Amino acid sequence: MSEDDLRETQRRALLTGFTCKRGQRGFTLIEMMVVVALALTIAGMAVVFLTPTMQEFRANSAASQVVDILRQAREYAITYRRYVEVTFPNYKASGSSNQMQLVIKNSLTPAGGADVTMAMVTLQGNVTFQLEGNVPDTPDAFGNATPVNFGGLDGGPPAGMFFQADGTFVNSTGAYLNGSVFLGTNSILLTARAVTILGTTGRVREYHVTGNGANWFEIR
Repeated sequence: MSEDDLRETQRRALLTGFTCKRGQRGFTLIEMMVVVALALTIAGMAVVFLTPTMQEFRANSAASQVVDILRQAREYAITYRRYVEVTFPNYKASGSSNQMQLVIKNSLTPAGGADVTMAMVTLQGNVTFQLEGNVPDTPDAFGNATPVNFGGLDGGPPAGMFFQADGTFVNSTGAYLNGSVFLGTNSILLTARAVTILGTTGRVREYHVTGNGANWFEIR
């Protein structure tokens, strides 16, 4: 092979390699921008669709918190034969209240002694004690004039409300006390939840609102 033929062969090899590389090139900047834009659009749609679900999930968790702390108070009162007071430390009918507290009232027992805080719970997420729109009263019909309503009193009796040794829920005079606690998120109807206490037995029930907000259904 002559020197000219060798040079021509090398030139053709270089051109062939260059053509292959151009055929196997990566994404252009415009293509990358299109992909990113599509990804952001899909992510935005996912947030829009998932946000209500997350809010309902948080409302469910908060309602479960309220149920759990009330049942815990009742069980403790029965097991240790004590009065356990239920309070709402930062409660305001028109405010952003989200706390519940249990206090063991040793001072009310024959043995006496200092009262002890049993538990302090803050509702999860941005859930607060609130009434959502025109949601009706629960099937128990204990009252829904205010978010925390016991014996028809906003926030409950000023002198206190207690689970006692037989599991019943009473006021400071020992009278049975029925009540309801309503909660939700940012006035969103689908997050409306309710928890009720039946004074004569201390039974605690949890309710969730129906999809159209017209009724409640019990969570067992």
